[in-house]
Amino acid sequence: MEHRRIVPWLGVEAAVCLAAALIWRPEGAALAGAAAFPFQPLGRLLRQMSLAGGAGNAGAVGLFALVTLLPLVWLLVRALKRRLRAEDALLPLMSALAGFTLYGAVNPGVLVRWLGPVGGAMGTAIMGGAFWSALIAYLALRALRACRAADGTKLLRCGFWALGALAALAVFGAFGASPFAMLNALASLRAGNQGNPALGTTYAFLALRCAVSAGAYLLDLAAVLAGWDLLAAWGRDPYSQETVAAADTLSRRCALTLAATALMGAGLQLAQLAFASRLYSQSYDLSVPLTPMALALGALLLARSLRAGKALKDDNDLFI
Repeated sequence: MEHRRIVPWLGVEAAVCLAAALIWRPEGAALAGAAAFPFQPLGRLLRQMSLAGGAGNAGAVGLFALVTLLPLVWLLVRALKRRLRAEDALLPLMSALAGFTLYGAVNPGVLVRWLGPVGGAMGTAIMGGAFWSALIAYLALRALRACRAADGTKLLRCGFWALGALAALAVFGAFGASPFAMLNALASLRAGNQGNPALGTTYAFLALRCAVSAGAYLLDLAAVLAGWDLLAAWGRDPYSQETVAAADTLSRRCALTLAATALMGAGLQLAQLAFASRLYSQSYDLSVPLTPMALALGALLLARSLRAGKALKDDNDLFI
């Protein structure tokens, strides 16, 4: 199977994510620090440089300008090459956000004036999160434009990159985000119920919630890997029996993902309801799986379309 070539890399990612979730203590400040990176450490560095006087202050100004002007430099390069597109309008916004965030990291008191009381503890994280959101939007729009303009081999390559990114996100969710969320909930539960000996059932349900979340991500990963095999077969021959079989596998896995995710979610909710009186932490979510449903339907239609196309091709080949 073609996806075997990326499985070792996904295994390495899973090990790193799981180790990080276990080692990195689940504190609220940790999440804020992730959103504030690299602005918070850069802010400390710039503050130290500016306090050194003379040359240090000049170096701090130069480093500040370098960081904040990078998006505008990229905009200028694209303008000189006459490759400006609509999404490039996000670059000045990114430059402004980087400047405001870095200035606030150097002068934390400014963030309180900009954002109010929350700016004292979370200001850099809030501003950093806004910058990263703009950057992700820019990269997503660039990737979408590249995929729309691509054809043939380039389009297949875009598909492989997209599926690889989805596979990496699924692994991160299963082995990073889900265990981290469970450890965070466990820490909060212990902190708020010190000395309470009746937390065993709640611990079990937190682990069960983690397992359901990780299981859903792993089911998504299985569907993504089936999509990888389909793209590989399509690249060799769109109307081969191998391609039709890969499309059938993808449709089955998408349907399995939809059914299993819905049943696991409903089962978890009902189990929580049954043990509600013994639980000190509960979470009831109402989610409608529209996206998995659409993907399952799309995969089914694709499989039937490929099968019909192959049958038509086989009939045409009989007349040659």
